[in-house]
Amino acid sequence: MLIQWVVYVGESASLSYLQLIRMIVETVSGPSEFTLDPQRHNILENTIQLPYEIKPTGVLPDKKTADILVDSFFTNTSGLIDVFIQKEFLRSLDECYKEPLSTTQPQLCLLNLVFAIGLAIARPIRGTDEAAIIRSLHSEPISRAELFYRNAENIYNPVSGFEDADFWSIQALLLMSLYKLVVSKRNASYFYYGMAVRSAFAMGLHREDSMVIFSPSERRVRTNVWRTLFVLDRFLAACLGRPISILEDDCSAHALEAPTEIGTEEPMMDDVQAINSLALDSAVKSCYWIGSTLKKVYSKRKVSTFVAQEIADQLENWEGELHQSLHCRRIKDGPIDLAQAVAILHVNLLHCHSVLLLTRPFFLYLIKMGCEDMSRSAHKTAHISPRLEKFSQICVEASQRTIIIARSALEAEYLPQCNPFVIYFVFAAALIILSNEFASLYHNPDAENSIHSALLILAYCGERDAQAQRVSYIIDSFRTANMNQSSTMRKIYLPGRTVPTISTLSHKFPHEPMSPFFRHVKAERQDMFVNEMSPVKDRQVANMSSVHSEPTMSRMMPPPLQQPSPEGSVTLNSGIAATLPPSMEPLSGNDNDFDLDILWHGWTPQPVSSMGIPSTLHPAESFNAYGIHHPPMPQGNGLNPHVPSYPPSEYR
Repeated sequence: MLIQWVVYVGESASLSYLQLIRMIVETVSGPSEFTLDPQRHNILENTIQLPYEIKPTGVLPDKKTADILVDSFFTNTSGLIDVFIQKEFLRSLDECYKEPLSTTQPQLCLLNLVFAIGLAIARPIRGTDEAAIIRSLHSEPISRAELFYRNAENIYNPVSGFEDADFWSIQALLLMSLYKLVVSKRNASYFYYGMAVRSAFAMGLHREDSMVIFSPSERRVRTNVWRTLFVLDRFLAACLGRPISILEDDCSAHALEAPTEIGTEEPMMDDVQAINSLALDSAVKSCYWIGSTLKKVYSKRKVSTFVAQEIADQLENWEGELHQSLHCRRIKDGPIDLAQAVAILHVNLLHCHSVLLLTRPFFLYLIKMGCEDMSRSAHKTAHISPRLEKFSQICVEASQRTIIIARSALEAEYLPQCNPFVIYFVFAAALIILSNEFASLYHNPDAENSIHSALLILAYCGERDAQAQRVSYIIDSFRTANMNQSSTMRKIYLPGRTVPTISTLSHKFPHEPMSPFFRHVKAERQDMFVNEMSPVKDRQVANMSSVHSEPTMSRMMPPPLQQPSPEGSVTLNSGIAATLPPSMEPLSGNDNDFDLDILWHGWTPQPVSSMGIPSTLHPAESFNAYGIHHPPMPQGNGLNPHVPSYPPSEYR
């Protein structure tokens, strides 16, 4: 019996957000191409077929092509992926071509994986010999990148023998995960990554005391592979809405910090390797706070402005601690090394997405309040706490900044063409900007320009990337749905609320430095303490301020944040118990803290028979709290029908 298997996609994923916003749009303004997309209940995975007669041969490309592909790999993964010491890898590459018979199978496996990724994400400068070679490889009737990948599997498959394999197998499994991510096979990427993490645990990469037997160079590469796995863990968990695999409590105190010999150096501007290490360090910090958001918001399914503020304070610290060589304005300031530009792109977009993840529930909450107030008296003023309003606005500003940075990289010809990280971040940001235009929560004078930029970026990436083609269609259909709204349709609004204006504008970049996202929220909170505390509490604050504390994080993993206690106190990062002022209520108070589940209540999508799909498949009651449809499952297959899932589907 043919059984249609399904996969889980959780709340933090942009696919789940997309499902919810489709339901809202259809409920408010009726069906459209955007809401009735026939593929809306499928997670689309790419399929790469090789002709039956094409078999893996293990034959290496010529040396010049090999050099181009290896350079593409190191350049286009800069800032997020650090699997090898580049100089040592290039040395082993030269030795392989000088003495091919002495090259080991693990070396050939890793080399072919690097070739596969390097070709898939190659973005050479137009008009160069490198561009001509890459274009020639892409024009072949078969996928040469897929053939390199299958060569690696055929030479020495790390999956078949990973139980007793060495450190190289972790590197290989990590690269296999990355390749699958690049070619739009997210579930396969998730599986390979999981094996890599388990193998890393088995070899003690998460513990400092397991490193003492290795040389400094070996410790460095093992530490950076572990840090890379941590970044992939947070990215895959966030974009698929699945539990994280690496818990900081299971790691040594400094296991996620930069290797000492690199982290203590002040890099020269042309020291790409040092800049890459700094970029990975910044990415790890962002991913720590992504993990905190996933654990304290999405896993608990409870949104607290107080917990969000604690995470926001650390995200603001990230911006203040970012090394000057990684500031996004350097993309516009003048020509820089391509690897440095990609590192800047990666770390800044990852940071923007960490902000978006934290603040998106507040943005959705305001949309829901506005929809509910459509049927209420216009004279009734909605209660919205200032902090909730600020967090919601920051979500739109982070999305604006994402598009601005990515468009700047495109114009400067730094943008990789098949980069799964950039494509996902741009897609998530464009959804927020379009949602704001639909709901009119904020006046965004740059919205049309931002959506145009997003479509340009996705069209450019879609020339070679199947996932970019898919999300470009979604963004374009959403924009069309917004444009076709009837002028007589009732608008989403909140009585008594002044509509703020978004200040993150593309024409100001890079002339005006982009200020920290949470500056207004932090200032507002400080004013709240000053204005509302009694003289006795003022003395307590003065005493608290005299306690010594580090100005920045001395460790990568600070103490865990604590939920407010029933008595109204909370443990801050400094370890000091502070009493909440009256306007900073605990979870059950008046600061608009809420459960995520309420965001899914009250939407009634229309039947979809007009698209050629039986309307009985998708009635309103078939949507669960996540808004994801469960297709009918055969009896006795052992699957839980209540797990929110997407059926997989090939690209058409």
